[in-house]
Amino acid sequence: FVAPEISQPTSHTRWLEDRIQIYLRTFLSAFMFFFFLNLSACTLVHAWKPGIGPSLNSYKDGLLADCPIDPNCVSTQSTKVDHLIVPFTYSKSISEAREALKVEMSRVAGAKLMKEDGAYMHFECRSRVLNLADDVEFIFHEESKTLQFRSASRFGYSDWGGNRKRMEEIRNKILGHI
Repeated sequence: FVAPEISQPTSHTRWLEDRIQIYLRTFLSAFMFFFFLNLSACTLVHAWKPGIGPSLNSYKDGLLADCPIDPNCVSTQSTKVDHLIVPFTYSKSISEAREALKVEMSRVAGAKLMKEDGAYMHFECRSRVLNLADDVEFIFHEESKTLQFRSASRFGYSDWGGNRKRMEEIRNKILGHI
């Protein structure tokens, strides 16, 4: 048995194959670029638009939403150890403590009160550079005299400890004022 000879591609065939590969690579690159650009734009719109607190109506039961898996959230009520943080304590009346917290949050760069409903407060904190939003929520628990809170980024995976740092700074500033 003798194997048939395979003819070598002509220079024109080789040129045509090369062109097809170049066009396919260009098309796929452009498609991927616009796909991810669109995906990023949709995500960023959510990060920049004002929003309601992630706890929605659960705060009426004294609960805040749990932190997601992403490491860009801290909460006094988290079920995940990596996200857990100690609540603030207060000794004044709830109305005095709430006013002191509002004063301190007004000093936080980019912070804006979005909702106040009884013992619940929701602030939106915007970053200076990209104007990205973080949600900071507080619930006053009168029985235990604790201020439960949750601070989470709306966008991105990690905040490099930014939410924890912000909440510890607020703790240090309002210590003795509430």
